[in-house]
Parts: sequence; structure tokens; C-alpha cells
Amino acid sequence: METLWQISQDQLIPAIALIVGFPLLMILSNEWIRASEARGSKLLPTARSIRRLVIPTLAIWVFLRWVAKLPDDHLAVRIAATFFWISILIAVLNLTNDAIFGNANLESWQGRIPKFFRDLTRLALIALGAAIIYSLVWNQNISVALTTLGLGSIVIGLALQEPLGNIVSGMMLLFERPLNIGDWVNVGGVVGKVIEINWRSVHIQTPTMEMQIVPNVSLYKDAFTNLSRPTTMRTDLYEVGFSYDHPPNRVKQLLLQMLKETPGVLKDPPPRVRTVNYADFSIIYRLIFSVESQEMLPATRDEVITRIWYVAKREGLNIPFPIQLEYGPSESISTPEPTVEERLAGYPRFQSALVPGLRAHQEPRTKQYAAGEVLLRAGEPSHGISLIVSGEAVVQAIGGDGNPITIDTLDQGEFFGEYELSGDQPSEVMVVATSDLVVIHFPPDSTSRLLEKSPALSQQVGEALSSRRKAARAARALNPRHGTDAEYQEEA
Repeated sequence: METLWQISQDQLIPAIALIVGFPLLMILSNEWIRASEARGSKLLPTARSIRRLVIPTLAIWVFLRWVAKLPDDHLAVRIAATFFWISILIAVLNLTNDAIFGNANLESWQGRIPKFFRDLTRLALIALGAAIIYSLVWNQNISVALTTLGLGSIVIGLALQEPLGNIVSGMMLLFERPLNIGDWVNVGGVVGKVIEINWRSVHIQTPTMEMQIVPNVSLYKDAFTNLSRPTTMRTDLYEVGFSYDHPPNRVKQLLLQMLKETPGVLKDPPPRVRTVNYADFSIIYRLIFSVESQEMLPATRDEVITRIWYVAKREGLNIPFPIQLEYGPSESISTPEPTVEERLAGYPRFQSALVPGLRAHQEPRTKQYAAGEVLLRAGEPSHGISLIVSGEAVVQAIGGDGNPITIDTLDQGEFFGEYELSGDQPSEVMVVATSDLVVIHFPPDSTSRLLEKSPALSQQVGEALSSRRKAARAARALNPRHGTDAEYQEEA
């Protein structure tokens, strides 16, 4: 009777401990996980591994060994013990990894150790711990297993030379760190952004949203270019030819001014223009400019090339090209653009500037601008007025913080450059095209003739000068952080 009671007591205590302890441990672990998630704790993976692995396997082992009273050498007990100790090993490794490398700064020594290397080290420690557990729980000599594993490794290594070569190359790349995720690279003529580095390959996303997968061994053996090192800044070169009739210094000055005003082109280092060659049909000029990153290069390059056409068009620069075409008697090479006289047909007040016998520099002429180009700069004289015949522009004043503030919008039939009336004084405003723009520019002599012939136009120009000057001064006086463009116009 005492023996039966002793047996029941030996089983009852572990059973009660299991019934009470297992739910309690699960509740505590859930609270730990919830608190870690709320704080963003670096020990969150450890808490999850304890709840999912350690506590369940411990409960199974306790039940089999101390409640069911199975012997230590029973198969089920050994399997449960094996899984419990392996889960303990994984939890300890997670704790060590989270404590040392969790939320590590990329510039610290923890951040410089590649994750790939940490994973390999963790895998090796798990294999070593599993071998020790195998020896202790199953009472087996691990030397035979290690010998078998070594022979098997040789056979597997010979069969998997290329994949293993990629793994080793990946380790070398991660140690050397010639590239990181987010870097732009040029591999074999393919330019793209690195989005993944794994054990076998590097994944590169091209600007056309294609996925280029490059084996690690190829990157390790062959040369490639990292476009994000040593700095993300990129310098681009573009060559364009202009006619021999145009003085190189004038062409370079116009191109350099265009580069300085193009969005995306850095001021430091400053853009440059060089004369590089005398070709068969043109003088070749090289534009050198820098952008913040590879991502900005295509859009900025497009803007630069687009603006070259507008600069050439309005400044009378010829971009020659070798071509031969045959036309019939009634055919024309191209559709001729409207003349100044034709464009001014709808603006009678401005036709008085068309006087026969004017010199070329005194005649009104058509100018074309791209959206975003500056037509008139603050601090520079206007050298005449300009009439908008197509497109839109905005008048901007420089605010108290040095940033431009829009004070007026110009549409077809409106003009700017009225500061010519104030004795060739610098303009207090700037005019920027908001769409492709066509204007007719009237030089000072033509402007004077217009104002003499049309008192109404003279009065309108004077009112515009007074209004914009007042708005510009109001913009400089007010604090731009506490007002909008509309408020500036109302104040003015």
C-alpha cells in the first residue's frame, strides 16, 4: 500500500507542476513578447523562440519522464530530451545574437560584421551543440559520426564545387564589402541597384525594373563598378557640336549658364564646359556636371539635353548634322516658323516697333524657353521688354530667407522686363517659365519706340513696374515662414 501511494505521489507532484507551470510559463512568455513588441526590444526573437520551442518541448519531456515514468533510455524520452536541449541551444544563440548585434549601428564593429558570417557561425555552433547533445542523450561516440560526416563532406564538396564556390565568394564579398544593399553598380555593362545579397548571388534591379542575378563568384573574379562609392555623387559627361560660325567662348558661356540653372545640377563641384574637338561638321563641346546620386542622373541628363535645344534656338546657335535629302520642286525642307510680323498680328500696340531699316541688334526677335528656365534674373538689367505670345510664366520675388516667392502669373499677351523704364536698373524680380514659352523680345531702342507711339502701353508698363516693385519689397519685408504666396500678393 505504501508502495502504491509512493508511486502515485511521485507522479502527482510533477503532474500538478506541469498543469500549473506550463500555462503560467506561456502566459509570462506572452506578456514578455507583448512588452518587447511595445518597446521595440532587441530581445524579441529570443522571447519568441522560448515560447515556441523551449516551453513546449520542456513540457513534453517532463510529462514523458516524470509523469508517465518512462525510463531515460526510452526512445520517446530521448527524442523529447534531444528537442528540448536543441531548443535551449537555439534560444541561447538567439539571446547572444540579440544582445550583441541587435539594433547595432552600421558604423560600429557589430554592424561591420556581415550577417552572412553570423549565420554561418550560428549554424556551426548549432551543429557542434547537436553533436554534444547526441553524445550525451543517446550515449553514442561522436568520433565515428564525425568521421562519417567528414567523408561525406568531401563527396558533397566535389559534387557541389560551383555552389560552394559561390558561397565562399559571397563570404569574401561580405567581408570585403565592396558593395552594400542600395548601392548602384555596373556589372558587365548592366547598371542597376543592389536589392539583395545572399549566399549564392547578388540581385540587381535595373532602371527598367528587370532583375539581374549575378553569381557571387562572377563578382569576385571579374571587375565591376560601384557607382555609389566613394560617394553617392555622380558626374556625367555629354558632348554636343555647334557650327564653326559661332565663337567658342560665347557658346561655352551660354551652355555654362544653362547648366547652372538646370534643376538637379550641383553647384559644388561647379559645372564646366570644355572645347574638346574640331569635327567634320562642328566644334565639339563637352558638358561636365554632377548630381547627388545615380537615381537623379537620368532625369537631370534629360533636362540638360532638352534645354540645349531651347538655348540654341533662341540664341541662334546652329547644331549641324550631316544629312542628304531630295525634295521635289514644290516640297519644302521643313515648315517655316511664323515671323515676328506674323506673331505680332494680334497685338497692334506692339507693331509700332516694326520699322524698316533697323539693325539686327535693334530688331524684335522671337525667343523660346523650356519649362523651368529663367527668363529674367533678379539683380540683372532687363535690356528691353518681352511679350509672351505662347505659354505661361511666373514673376517671383526674393523673400526674406533668400527663397523665391511667386507674386504674379503671366499669360499670353502679357509682358515683363519693365525695369528698362527705370534707366537700365537691375530687376527686383525674376521671371521663370512654367511651360514651354515663346516670347518676342524688344531691345531698348524698340522699347523706347513702343512707349513713344503708345501712351496707353507706356502707362500699363509703368503700373506693372510699380506693382511688381511694391510686391518685391513686401516679400523681402515679411517673414516667409508665416505667409503664403497669395498673402504676399495681397500685402503688396
